[in-house]
Amino acid sequence: MKIPRTLCLPRLLAMTLALCGAAAMAQGAYPNKPIKLIVPWTAAGTVDMTARILGERLSARLGQQVLVENRAGATGQIGSMAVVRAPADGYTLLLMAATVHTVAPHLQKNYPFDPIDDFTPISQIVSFPYAMVVSAESPFKNVADLVAAAKKAPGTISYGSFGPGSAPYLISEIFAMNTGTALLHVPYKGAAQAITDLIGGQINFFIDSLPSPLAQIRGGRLRALSVTTPQRSTLLPNVPTMAETVPGFEAIAWLGIAGPAKMPAEVVARLHQELKAIAAEPEYAVRLRDTGLDPVASASPEQFRSWLVQQKAQWGKLIRDAKVPMTE
Repeated sequence: MKIPRTLCLPRLLAMTLALCGAAAMAQGAYPNKPIKLIVPWTAAGTVDMTARILGERLSARLGQQVLVENRAGATGQIGSMAVVRAPADGYTLLLMAATVHTVAPHLQKNYPFDPIDDFTPISQIVSFPYAMVVSAESPFKNVADLVAAAKKAPGTISYGSFGPGSAPYLISEIFAMNTGTALLHVPYKGAAQAITDLIGGQINFFIDSLPSPLAQIRGGRLRALSVTTPQRSTLLPNVPTMAETVPGFEAIAWLGIAGPAKMPAEVVARLHQELKAIAAEPEYAVRLRDTGLDPVASASPEQFRSWLVQQKAQWGKLIRDAKVPMTE
């Protein structure tokens, strides 16, 4: 039997509206499914720990699980490339690190991605200093003592690093350049062995991000001579800044959150809002500061991007001035 047209149109309209409504509900407001947070480092250490603490809080605030996924390799480039290639829908995020986005691009020819333009910067999340440390048995009581010894016997004062291009290497070489000293470089595969040799007297000093030597500083086996941030660390208030001895010296370690390029503005705004709120949570701040990290939040995604551009330019000048060679 043929259905009258007067009945078909209302039914058709109702069915269309119902389907549209169902599609809208299926799409929903962001987020409506789990979010992947890619950490381009191994599942251990400061970066991974920070991601997991942040992921817990972000899951609670967004009402969707934030899944931390470790994709290590090529000094952070493999995990970062996974985010570059992901859909720009806010469901794949990256834990950014200073070395990958503002330092390494100046050290490697044909870098596989643009460290800023291939991403949507959302917010910085933590900031922390590097610390210059010596053995508790070292004769050096301050930075001036170490500089004096290095000038007296060029090429004999040794420092540890993770090899040319690593942050400990770059900061130590910039320190040598700024103080007019010649130092002896001793490369290691990781911080643990460098700290062991430092305690044992095989090297004279080591500069690494504060969370790395903090336990040994607290345990009395290492002595911190300085921190590299403009202000003294709240965890080590009696330790001077490097700039108090070497004017203008500054090196800040940081982590941030970004997504693929061209994310929707409303998604970026929502994520920034939540990250800013998390940074202000007292319990979250205590958990991070106990490990040597200061929780922070950028004023806006635009401000974070501008800051990244400035940091990248600053590191580029320092690396060129220190005449650090580029690798292929």
